Amino acid sequence: MTNWKAVIIALGLAMGWVMGNPAVALGPAPDPLAEAQMKVARVDGLTQHLRNCPQDVDEMEHLAALYMANGSYDAAMGPLARALQLDPNRRSLWVALDGALKHLGRQRISDEELTLRAVEFRNALDGR
Repeated sequence: MTNWKAVIIALGLAMGWVMGNPAVALGPAPDPLAEAQMKVARVDGLTQHLRNCPQDVDEMEHLAALYMANGSYDAAMGPLARALQLDPNRRSLWVALDGALKHLGRQRISDEELTLRAVEFRNALDGR
């Protein structure tokens, strides 16, 4: 029984120490530069994949979501527009487009502009 008392007291002291110093429990603070580099690497990786597989609507949607998560709503318009050309019945693409437009302070986009954005995105992938 004496050993259990010692274990409980040690556990209580350890919990108090961890709770008193959240940095111990959470670990080191994330490096903003490293996070930015990882995001750029993800964008580069998705872009390279789309060069090789230009019909991959799922990855276009992921690229647009990554842009939107970083506040680059205008950049998200290209992959969304191209993905909508390839799969106009996918509701999640329309929802993402509406979200991007809302963040850009717009309520709608014309079919002409959507087509232009899709062409620009496709040309950017081709390196034109």
